[in-house]
Amino acid sequence: MTFLDALLLGLVQGLTEFLPVSSSGHLVLVEHLLGVSSNDISFEVATHFATLLAVVAFFFPVLTRIFLSPIKIIVGIRDEMTTRDFSQFVIICIATIPAMVIGLLFKDQIESAFSSARMASAMLLVTSAILLSTLLAKPKGKHVTLKSGFLIGCAQALAILPGISRSGSTITAGLFSGVSRQEAFSFSFILSMPAIIGATLLTGIDAIETGLSFGISSYIIAMAVAFVSGYFALLLLQKMVISGKIYLFGIYTLIAGILGIVFIK
Repeated sequence: MTFLDALLLGLVQGLTEFLPVSSSGHLVLVEHLLGVSSNDISFEVATHFATLLAVVAFFFPVLTRIFLSPIKIIVGIRDEMTTRDFSQFVIICIATIPAMVIGLLFKDQIESAFSSARMASAMLLVTSAILLSTLLAKPKGKHVTLKSGFLIGCAQALAILPGISRSGSTITAGLFSGVSRQEAFSFSFILSMPAIIGATLLTGIDAIETGLSFGISSYIIAMAVAFVSGYFALLLLQKMVISGKIYLFGIYTLIAGILGIVFIK
């Protein structure tokens, strides 16, 4: 893997992990076009860990409150803010279940799907339909409840397939559930953390066994680029969601999906 390959793959991972255009779908397509594979487990773990750090940095104050709330409840701190944060913690745990169940039950089928660039292209069309449907959504400023959180979790499970955007699916589900635009955005990415951590730990065990496939510099470059581009992708998407313009990404995924189907053999 060359310096340029590592930089490009890190950039694709960082931008598309958070923008609603499907990181998995784009990585499959970019690897196919470059004739390069980042499919080795260690590289996947490294770039996913970098994007996880970007989420932590972006949502650090909120994450600290939510994930420390169980400890506060145990020691007897039960003010209004702590109670609400603990409620969010419980909702996140429940909303994580659908993706966890689907990932474990259909692990082999999902992994085989990542070898097909044409399938990733076709699923980008599904992402396009999801994003364009937000033009019909009428968010009512509600908070995420147990019911809406579980529906958002089911949308996250759907996005396990390459080409279907996780953030696009979960944010859209939140908007159609009446959740406020800001909370749909925040909950989508806070919900992503258990899934990313789980996937990183599972693949990390295999990565230790297989070792590094590329030079250490390739990992450092890819991780640094993935972190920086991921953080700025979060800033951009936040503005797009709040302004009601997330559907514009649907136009991009429509074009990308069609081009992939037509030109990739």
